[in-house]
Amino acid sequence: MSAMDFIKKQLEDKKTWRLQMKRVKALPEDYRIVYKEIQNYLFSFSAGSGMDTVHGIYDLIDFLEEGAASDIPVLDYIGEDVGEFAENYRRSIQTQSWLDDAKKKASKNVEKSLKKDGK
Repeated sequence: MSAMDFIKKQLEDKKTWRLQMKRVKALPEDYRIVYKEIQNYLFSFSAGSGMDTVHGIYDLIDFLEEGAASDIPVLDYIGEDVGEFAENYRRSIQTQSWLDDAKKKASKNVEKSLKKDGK
């Protein structure tokens, strides 16, 4: 990818993000509060460019818009335990996570050390 293509892609991604955030601003306040917490949770685990997480967040916005459009209180819609919902959602979107990298690194280090020790 050329530098110009990279810059164009970044600008396009930023434009898309801003449009998605306008959708979030249109949600009822309780939905916005929950959205922000889930977004923060998802980003705290993201790895690499984070774009897989971003696409999962766009799907989350779709999901929350459906609940808001149905006039369902947000905690009735996702459940009382927002943290549990966020974790289940993170797993369902199968994003790359720094936790995955840490797990692989730990296994690789042990394997390497055991081979070095002849075990």
